Amino acid sequence: MNDFLKKGFWLGIGAAITSKEKLEENINRLVQKGMMTRTEADSLFNEFLKKGEEKSESWNEEFRKTIKNQLKEFGFVTREELDSLQSQITLLQEEIKLLRHTETTTENTTENTDTNNEDKSFVRIDKADEDLY
Repeated sequence: MNDFLKKGFWLGIGAAITSKEKLEENINRLVQKGMMTRTEADSLFNEFLKKGEEKSESWNEEFRKTIKNQLKEFGFVTREELDSLQSQITLLQEEIKLLRHTETTTENTTENTDTNNEDKSFVRIDKADEDLY
């Protein structure tokens, strides 16, 4: 696919350069034959260049859309979609961290409560009471 795109790009560049050179040659011939003044030739050449640039921008936009659609078909995501997913992952990681911290704190509190309850279940025997046993 990448090679195909490169070839298409270079084909377009080659066609544009060839067209420009041919245009210059034809305009210069018209000037040499006296069918056009140099000012008219320059004006005509600049007009063709301007139209060519506008068409080039249009083709570039169409090319971008085509490539974007093809990449989507292959399962690629846009930069915006990737950034959105990364943000969502970061938020989920923070939530997990918070939940783990809350869970750990709850377990520690429960253990302390259980320990305190166990201590209360034992009865202390004084020395005076030892004689009874």
